[in-house]
Amino acid sequence: MLQEEIYAAAIGTIQQRRRDAQTEQEQRTLRIRQEIPGAAALCSTLSETCFSVLRAAGSADRAQRLAAIRQRAQETEHTLSELLTAHGYPADYLKIHYTCKKCCDTGFVGGKPCECLRHEIGKAGAARMNARSQLALCSFDTFSLAYYKDLPADECGAMERNFSDCRRYAANFSAQSGNLLMIGNTGLGKTHLSLAIANALLEKGFSVIYDSAGSLMHQLEQEQFSHSSGDTLRLLLECDLLIIDDFGTEFETRFTSSMIYTLLNGRISAGLPFIVSTNLTPQEIRGRYGDRVLSRLICGAQLMPFFGRDIRMLRASAQSQDRRKST
Repeated sequence: MLQEEIYAAAIGTIQQRRRDAQTEQEQRTLRIRQEIPGAAALCSTLSETCFSVLRAAGSADRAQRLAAIRQRAQETEHTLSELLTAHGYPADYLKIHYTCKKCCDTGFVGGKPCECLRHEIGKAGAARMNARSQLALCSFDTFSLAYYKDLPADECGAMERNFSDCRRYAANFSAQSGNLLMIGNTGLGKTHLSLAIANALLEKGFSVIYDSAGSLMHQLEQEQFSHSSGDTLRLLLECDLLIIDDFGTEFETRFTSSMIYTLLNGRISAGLPFIVSTNLTPQEIRGRYGDRVLSRLICGAQLMPFFGRDIRMLRASAQSQDRRKST
C-alpha cells in the first residue's frame, strides 16, 4: 500500500468535488439567465468585474478605481440577490456551494492540508486495507434473533440487547463513541454484528477498517521486517473506527503482543473508538496479554457477552434436514 497512491486518491476526490460544485453553479447561472428577465445583464456585469480589476490595477489612480469597482460589484450582487428572492430562489443561489467551506474544496487552508483532505486520506487508506480483508460486510437486516429464542430468558435477553445496542451504536456513531468488546464462543454472531456496524458507517462516509487480528498483525509484521512500503499502523491508529475480529487467534509473538498494546493504547489516547470480538474470556486475555492490554480492552468499553449455539452449525443442520425432506 503506497502512501502516494492513497494521497492521490484522496486529492482526486477533493478536486472532483470542486469541479462538480463549479459545474452545478454554471448550470444554475444558465438557468437564471434564461428564466428571469434582467438577470443575464446583471450576471454579465459581475463577470466583467475581474477584467475591470485587471485594467485598474495598472492605472495611476488604481486605489480609487478599485474601490469604485468593488462598490459597483456589491450593488450588482445586492440587486441580483433581490431579484432571485423575488422569483422564489435563495439569495445565494448563484454562489458556488462547496462541500467544504473551510478550503472551498481545494484540500488546503493556508498551505496546510484541510481536515476534509485528511478525512479522505483516511477513507482511501481504509478502503485499500478492507479490499484485502477476508471478511465480507454484513447487515442488520440479515441478523436473525430466531437462533436465540430457545435460550434461557436472561441469555436471550442479552442477545436482544446486543442487537439493539449495535444498531444504536451505528445510528449514533461519532468520534466520541465508546468501545465495544464482544465476548463469546465461535459462531454466535459477533462478527456479523461488528461488520453490520462497519457496513452502516461506511455508507455514511466514515473511515472504518475491519479485519481479523491475525491478518492485521501479518500486514504490520510484513511492513516492519520486510521493509515493504506502507503506512498500515498510521491508518489503524487514525481511522474513525477500527474493528478487530477474532482477537486472540493471531500467532503469538513479542511483536504482535507489543503491537496490540500500541494499537489499543494509541486509539484510546487519541479518543478514537474500536470494536474487538474474541472467543477469549477476560481471564484468558489477562493470561495471554497481561493486565495492560486487558485494562485497555475493558476500561471504558461496553462489554457484550454472546450466548447460544454455533449459528453456522445450526444453519448446516437445517439445510441438511431440508435436503432430506426434499428427497
